Amino acid sequence: MKIFHKILISTILIVTFVLAKELIIFIHNRPYKGEYIYQGNRIYVEIEQFTKMTNLKMYKQGNYYVLSEKTIVPPSSFSSLVYFNNKPLKYVILKDSKVFIDLFEISSFTNSVVQFNKETGIVDYYNKTKIEQTAEQIYKASQEIYKNSQEVYDTSKEIYSSDKKKIQVGEKKTIPSDAIKIIEENPQYEDRNNRGELRYYAKIKNTYNETIQEIKVKIKIVTPANEILHEETFKFSSLKPGETREISFYWINNTTIPSPQIKYEIDFKGKEIQEETKK
Repeated sequence: MKIFHKILISTILIVTFVLAKELIIFIHNRPYKGEYIYQGNRIYVEIEQFTKMTNLKMYKQGNYYVLSEKTIVPPSSFSSLVYFNNKPLKYVILKDSKVFIDLFEISSFTNSVVQFNKETGIVDYYNKTKIEQTAEQIYKASQEIYKNSQEVYDTSKEIYSSDKKKIQVGEKKTIPSDAIKIIEENPQYEDRNNRGELRYYAKIKNTYNETIQEIKVKIKIVTPANEILHEETFKFSSLKPGETREISFYWINNTTIPSPQIKYEIDFKGKEIQEETKK
């Protein structure tokens, strides 16, 4: 019994500080109006209010909770106040008989993203898979409309691009490989309790003079030997000239690699294929 209490105390933070007031939190594009705690680099929200705004299922036994996206099977014994499936959450706060969970940690379990603008105080938690699916559906619909319009109107035997260079019909126009660039890259890596935590934030920008479509940005976390530890893929249907998009994710390093590296690949429709330089 004493061992159980020691484990429980080590996984719960009981605090008495004042709740921060400067944050504006959105959960799946809806304003979160419950209590929250902003401590260091972590943003804690009240678990029951948060669960109501998501599609997560919740099991409660006293002050203990189990969250899941599918059928819940409670653990035989609790070593933490909150579990996701059978995995205990590490960052949990008990305050005034209410349980708070960290948005960054829960996002790592739910395939979601947390974007936090410290200047405006706006916090956005959303499921990136659903957004990618919606964007893909919109893109396919727009392609179908374009295809139908081409069938209605005859095209001339030659067309002109916006830079007024003549291009023959059937000729594929290529776009410079560096037309989409990563800007404002800000990876933050911390070592905590024998494990590393990475918060990655960056923006991509279309530096070309035309709209670019079917953009895919792949962020890889690799070992010094270039072995992949983790990979995140972000898809965008299109970017207009000068337009930017934010990308971010949270990753927990449970490996023994002390200093992982970050690499990225960017692909898009019409990208120029660079030939390898012959030595």
